[in-house]
Amino acid sequence: MRVTVVGPGAMGVFFGVRLAQAGAQVNFLDHRPERVAHLDQNGVLLETLEGEEIHLPLKASADPARALAGTDLALICVKAYQTEGIAQLLARHLPAGARALTLQNGVGNVEALVAALGPERVLGGTTSEGIIGLGQGRARHAGRGLTNLGPAQGEVDGFCRELAALFTAAGFTTQAVAGVQNLIWTKLVVNVSINALTAILGVPNGRMLEIAPAVEVMEAAMNEALLVGQALGVEFLHPDMPAAVHEVGRRTATNRSSMLQDLSNHRRPEVEFINGAVARAGAELGLAAPVNQTLTRLVLALEQAR
Repeated sequence: MRVTVVGPGAMGVFFGVRLAQAGAQVNFLDHRPERVAHLDQNGVLLETLEGEEIHLPLKASADPARALAGTDLALICVKAYQTEGIAQLLARHLPAGARALTLQNGVGNVEALVAALGPERVLGGTTSEGIIGLGQGRARHAGRGLTNLGPAQGEVDGFCRELAALFTAAGFTTQAVAGVQNLIWTKLVVNVSINALTAILGVPNGRMLEIAPAVEVMEAAMNEALLVGQALGVEFLHPDMPAAVHEVGRRTATNRSSMLQDLSNHRRPEVEFINGAVARAGAELGLAAPVNQTLTRLVLALEQAR
């Protein structure tokens, strides 16, 4: 399978390297010509949990027609606020028959891709793998997690099963399942609980779990998200979501959440697509979500202050 990773940040590098090791033909599409030049000259490097450094000469291009030519899968690894623009680009350049898969944080990514490509060409999914960016073309694996994927609409088909098998061969614990919104909201509850608070406190995931007042706020934000999700008809993947959230925090204890990394590197955080999305959905349903609204405002205030 030929895979074009759209966005060679930490997540893109991590998945690109692992999928290439599993036998996929991997290249990158990037909007920054200077980073394309760096990747073409230096390749990409992944530091594993065991301390091994894997260096691969994977190529990149800033030309979407060139990067996507002949691809079977566009793996979307950009920030949620960039998805709509990427969806329009894919509508022009993604080959007929190829599909797009989003494993991004937040809600709205599947919807943006479906609006541009149609539901039959879109896959959604989630991953709780911990990944830390180390600069251009470099990433560190910081914690193992679960990866789920499935069609935007309908039942799991042969392509989904083939893709799940590729991810499994790449070392990911993967399932192909129907009901993509159930996947996304399950991951959203985890992100709502962990990302904003670790970004505000400036601590790794595991350290937050050691701070009793932070755990109280985490659980309040989580409970708001669960109530909103249940009102929307979401069937969460874990029967005990609070236990699942704590387990993700422990399993990725040394990981710095993507939102913390964004604030630390003066990048726009995705909080409006995570905690902000819960607050907006709650307002539409007549359910107050004051904790998530406050966390959203605090992260945005930190962004502006820095």
